[in-house]
Amino acid sequence: MKDLRICKPEVKEISLFREVAKNIVNPLEVIREGISNSHDADAKHISIVIYRNKSGKFVLEMQDDGKGMNFNNIQSFFNLGDSNKDNVGIGEKGLGTKIYFKSEKIILYTQVREGEAYKATMDKPWEALMSNMMPEYIVEKIKPSPGKIGTTICIEGYIIDNPEKYFNFDTVLDYILWFTAAGSFKTFFANYPELHKYVYNLQVAPRVFIDDKINCINEEIAGTHQFHPPQEKPKEDPYEVIYKKSVNYCRHFGPYHRATNINGEYVSFQLYGTVSGTNCRKKISKLRQGKSLKSRFGIYLAKDFIPITKATGLILEPNQHHFHLLLNSQSFELTADRNNITNFDDPKVKWVLEEAKKIINEDIVSLAEEGYFMLRKQEEIEHSLQDKRRSLYTRLAKFDKIAELGMDEIPILKSPDNEAQVALIFSALMANKISRKKIKHINKIGHYSYQSATDMVCVNQNNEKILVEVEYKLSNLFKHDHPYETFDCVVCWRVDLDVNEKKKMKDGNIMNLVYEDGEWLLKYGTKKMIPVIELSSIVDSLKNWK
Repeated sequence: MKDLRICKPEVKEISLFREVAKNIVNPLEVIREGISNSHDADAKHISIVIYRNKSGKFVLEMQDDGKGMNFNNIQSFFNLGDSNKDNVGIGEKGLGTKIYFKSEKIILYTQVREGEAYKATMDKPWEALMSNMMPEYIVEKIKPSPGKIGTTICIEGYIIDNPEKYFNFDTVLDYILWFTAAGSFKTFFANYPELHKYVYNLQVAPRVFIDDKINCINEEIAGTHQFHPPQEKPKEDPYEVIYKKSVNYCRHFGPYHRATNINGEYVSFQLYGTVSGTNCRKKISKLRQGKSLKSRFGIYLAKDFIPITKATGLILEPNQHHFHLLLNSQSFELTADRNNITNFDDPKVKWVLEEAKKIINEDIVSLAEEGYFMLRKQEEIEHSLQDKRRSLYTRLAKFDKIAELGMDEIPILKSPDNEAQVALIFSALMANKISRKKIKHINKIGHYSYQSATDMVCVNQNNEKILVEVEYKLSNLFKHDHPYETFDCVVCWRVDLDVNEKKKMKDGNIMNLVYEDGEWLLKYGTKKMIPVIELSSIVDSLKNWK
């Protein structure tokens, strides 16, 4: 007879609390959680207050004018996996508020419309969890205050290095408007009645007040996702070099709403967004140091109309960071930390992504190509033409300052100032019967290429191939990656090294420059002697001969 036992998995509650609190992708997620709770409590006004208390402890305080919490709600707030939210949405798992536990103290004040008011205090939650103990909290009933319906949560001593780096006015404002319920884009779809069954308070956008007491900055904002206003006939930016108008361009797309029925379930998605230039994107984002517009913008998947994660593969356009597109579907299921989607293999999600991809690439991208990207291309062409004109004017201005070559025998007016000019003069000297006699070792030029390992292939009087390296100054030879085996002769305008000077090649071999029998030579021991033809000496000798 087999020995069988029926067992149930055990939940290590303390470890689970600790892991939920610890595994925070971004410390600002505590604000996302607080705003979500306030929004679900029907708050019309939410305040985020940042300060240090009298003891120097960093404090994050979140206040709202929502419906408040009763005793059972307070217990759900502190419990793990115990959500009291009726609608299925971003806070359905009851895990979010546990990220508050990574702190020295949590204080909660709340008052409901019926007049009940409570204060709950949890001391040293993180210290308790790290000691493998479950943190405790005290709930006391307090005297209600007239007109103070709502909830205030104080997170004191949030355990993070340099909290002001994350919790300052600019970063908090940016995060709220991009990644919280106070940055939702749902109001664009408030006119679709069927969506009201699936999204709470579809038509409501709370007001948010941010008070950064550390930096003495405060401001009240409308709690909606920020898109730059349409600007399809932009003005020029006087400080922009290339994209003078397109940096200020912005075109909106949507709202797109699509719905179907899959296996008896209602499935829908909503898509809205823009394509815009750099200036427009900068105005609606306050990026932390080290972050870029390219990393921020693109296509985001959203639930409850709150952006969750950037999407890949939905757009074929390589410059997708010029787009600011948000794709919402209530069919998306979120990870416990709410930073990604878990059900990409679900037929409902597959339908959402495929249909959205069609709209993006067949409609949105094509319109962007006709407008924004065409404008950018025109600006690039105009800049290139202007650059060529400037380059030509600069060249003509320098032309008069170049020294005259002073040789009527060859059709070149100016002395060389670069390698290509040296090759040109060398060719002209080889074509002249008088000057050609002054050039030893080379009989004819075979082929020239500035892209090859060696510049010229020539032949000598015996019709043997000779590899020739061309340089403006001889010293330039030692700056290039030319092994000495790749050339048999050097043609330069001027020898700018001293007699018997030794120079090391890039391959480590040392060459010695000598002058013997009226000829410059580079010697590599006894193995090889490389003639150096100095064209300026030839030109001077021909001038003196005249």
